[in-house]
Amino acid sequence: MTVSLSSLCRLSNIRWGSAALGILTILIIAGVYSTISRGSAGEKKIVGEIVNVERRDITNAIKALGTVTLANEQQLRFNILGKVKKIHVQEGEIVKRDTLIAELEKTDTLADIQQAALAVGDSSLRLKELEAGRDQQLLTAENAVRDMERQLLDSTGKLPSEQQGVDFAIEQAKRTVKEKEAALVQSQQNMAVSIENAIADTDDILDDLYDILSDNKVRGSPRNKSLEIDLFATDYSLKEQTEFAYYDVTQLYDTLRSTYPSILNETDTRKLSGVLKDTIAVVQKTADFADSTYRFLLSVAPSRTHPESDITTLKGTANTARTTAVALLDTLRDKQATLIGTRTNTAAQNLENAREALILLESQKKNSATSADELARSIEKTQDALDAEHIKRTQTKTSVDIQIEQQRNALAQKQVAMEKARRALEKYELRAPFDGVVHRIDFQVGDNLLADANEAKYVVLENPDHFIVTVQLDQVDVVHVKENQRASITFDALPTATFDGTIDMIDTTPIQASGVVSYEVKIALQPTGRTILSGMTAKVEIRTASVENVLTVPNLALRTQGNRTFVTREDGSRVPIETGLTDGTYTEVLSGLQSSDRIQSIDVSLTTQNPTEGQNGARGGLSPFGGAGGLRTGGGGRSR
Repeated sequence: MTVSLSSLCRLSNIRWGSAALGILTILIIAGVYSTISRGSAGEKKIVGEIVNVERRDITNAIKALGTVTLANEQQLRFNILGKVKKIHVQEGEIVKRDTLIAELEKTDTLADIQQAALAVGDSSLRLKELEAGRDQQLLTAENAVRDMERQLLDSTGKLPSEQQGVDFAIEQAKRTVKEKEAALVQSQQNMAVSIENAIADTDDILDDLYDILSDNKVRGSPRNKSLEIDLFATDYSLKEQTEFAYYDVTQLYDTLRSTYPSILNETDTRKLSGVLKDTIAVVQKTADFADSTYRFLLSVAPSRTHPESDITTLKGTANTARTTAVALLDTLRDKQATLIGTRTNTAAQNLENAREALILLESQKKNSATSADELARSIEKTQDALDAEHIKRTQTKTSVDIQIEQQRNALAQKQVAMEKARRALEKYELRAPFDGVVHRIDFQVGDNLLADANEAKYVVLENPDHFIVTVQLDQVDVVHVKENQRASITFDALPTATFDGTIDMIDTTPIQASGVVSYEVKIALQPTGRTILSGMTAKVEIRTASVENVLTVPNLALRTQGNRTFVTREDGSRVPIETGLTDGTYTEVLSGLQSSDRIQSIDVSLTTQNPTEGQNGARGGLSPFGGAGGLRTGGGGRSR
């Protein structure tokens, strides 16, 4: 029987330490050769191998199995009320960007367009009337020349006093704007303080409830991310519901704190509105958790460690926390209404009103100045004894031209309104924002769709060109990978193709199964142009370390003694070496050998025996660590 050492080397395809791997492989070979020896007692046969110290590449990689999921999907819905008129696609259908997916009834919108068209027609007729009557109005104006001159002189006399009044009003409006700006800053600061206080109150409520459920005797101890209720419960489902409620509110609370680390310094109304909205969500979850805690305590049975009196006290504390959370929630909602209400007399609205008033006064001042200049020029001309009829005609012409221009503007506005009504038709149509596959349609023809997000029905569109491969790595491997690290991916469905991927996210939440801890790693798959479907299995290889063109020896040639590693030269002398990276079959040599050296790949000796010795119990054997004998020389592999 002949055993190939190179075939046994291929058994070690996992990433062990080179010394341990060499010893384990030698023990396996020793067992095989012992079997050979027992099968051919009295026959002297020594098997060994001489190999060259060669240069080659060493790659250390993590391999894992994973599953493909889509990376991009979008929920599409109508943003207006309406009744579904027609659905143009089916679930599973491939659509291109801007493909019409569904549409609503458009009767009312079409009526609006028709009404806007009628308004455009009326405005157009009025413009034609003004243009047709222009000459007649100019002729009539010539009969009132003297009267117009007196009006111009009167206006010139009033202009200085009017200008002074406008200047005073503008200065007063500027002071008002500054006052309202200060009031807005103060209002924002007060709002930020209120939000911060609400978060602190929420934290206190969570502490109280956590102390109750964890049976914590020390007030103010840090809360854990998860909660295991110590009290004896008669309703396990309610216990589990309360623990999940704690987990949810803790996650939401931590997210709020990390998202808004410095609320007191926030002065932007829109950002404060976002903070307030998120705070209300946390307080709502806190109220739910408090209610769940109270209901859970109602199901707790008295015990030796928790008599009825203690449970009653805990119920009272939980009920107080529940009442406090609800009151806090109502207070925050009132503040939210004050902050974002469109008709509420808020500081922001007051400032906006003051600014609009200032802008209006400055605009009036500009117009008054322009009118005064025009009046002055008109008076100067009339004082030179211009023909009365020419003055009247000029002024009337200006007036008529203005009316005509205004009517043209009115016509343009109505045309814009009509175009806007036509564009509103787009809201009654749902189109694909990208190329993809229709995954789900929640509505059907005849359904009345609501604008409320809680009642929304969607068309789910998936992008089939972007995928995520999810693998699970154990705690030993996951520390060697990082985000943006490249990976090679092959699919069982496409065994001849290899695709590139990039580590997109490492989920630090542990997954425990049968005592093994692992972590999910998500790998973004680059567009491939090949047919890849969600749910396909994939083999992933993540290269963690590699060296090129380095001295290497087979792991079977390594010996260890304490913390030192040795190899045996061809002449039998032992040489200490320093090792580096290993791929499970070969190990990098950092020092101690040269590329021209020849070493023993395994130290095996076989002693002879005769049948009599075997019967008397003096059976010979194969020692993996010593003994004399010849060695079979070989090339030991190909050099790079």
